[in-house]
Amino acid sequence: MARHAESVLGQLREYDSFLESLRTIADMGCGTGQDITWWATLASRDDNPEPYNYTCFAVDIAGSKLAQVPDLDNITKIERDFTKPSILPTNIDLMFAHDCLQYSTNPLETLKFWNEQMSVNGMLVLSVQQNSGVQYNKYYSRSYNGSFFDYTPVNLIYMLAVNGFDCNDAYLLKKYNDPWIDIAVYKSSIAPMDPATTKWEHLIDTGLLNHSVVNSILKNGHVRQEEIVYPWLDKENYFVDWIRQQTEIPMEAGEPIIDGVFNKSEVSATTTIEQATTKTKGTDLLTPVGVMRVPKGRYVK
Repeated sequence: MARHAESVLGQLREYDSFLESLRTIADMGCGTGQDITWWATLASRDDNPEPYNYTCFAVDIAGSKLAQVPDLDNITKIERDFTKPSILPTNIDLMFAHDCLQYSTNPLETLKFWNEQMSVNGMLVLSVQQNSGVQYNKYYSRSYNGSFFDYTPVNLIYMLAVNGFDCNDAYLLKKYNDPWIDIAVYKSSIAPMDPATTKWEHLIDTGLLNHSVVNSILKNGHVRQEEIVYPWLDKENYFVDWIRQQTEIPMEAGEPIIDGVFNKSEVSATTTIEQATTKTKGTDLLTPVGVMRVPKGRYVK
């Protein structure tokens, strides 16, 4: 398993009630299956661990890689292009998409198809590398075979929200000097919208945007990445990407950032949007997807 994927999965591992609520898992672009095997063999953290025995789907276009996915009874292998519609036989409670969206020639359409195959309130956990930016005070740009677009946190927020994913009650991490963008979002009850006609201002009315994103739009007429603050699964708030770790982080994701500097003493005059306090340590953070299930018997192959 890639070290980065292991880190994201380790964060999710901390949320017992959330994990207990899941039934179906899909790994899009699963490769040789380390991540979906983690899901398929996951057990509770009780004194007597009980396997969750999720119904798992391993999706990849490369049959040679799928052949290396372990032959477990609760993993169904699907040799299909994950960018196409209706490739899964049932609604998905959690869709894991690590290091794969960059291989889509139409990511807006791909996210729409993924949304259509998920349960309402199901979670999409998406990780993708940013191929350009500033690292150690030096600009860099990379282009890889089969990687058709370069993603940033702000354009991912737009693409997800316009496709009906809740980017308000969401979790995002883009660390300074780290190319990975991680975002975990729930599928809302709002249907995907037309990106050709849907503007940031339209998305404000849907309630799908985080308060710091809304404030940036109302202040500037567009979104500025340096003004965005999001929580991550470790229950901390983070500026997105550009800020060094020693910079003071606001307690509330909607508090104003003036000229790129967080300012506790000033209140934004450009918005009357109610400011929502983010989750703090000790809270459960993640919302269960479905009805809680009773523990099942141990999985037997």
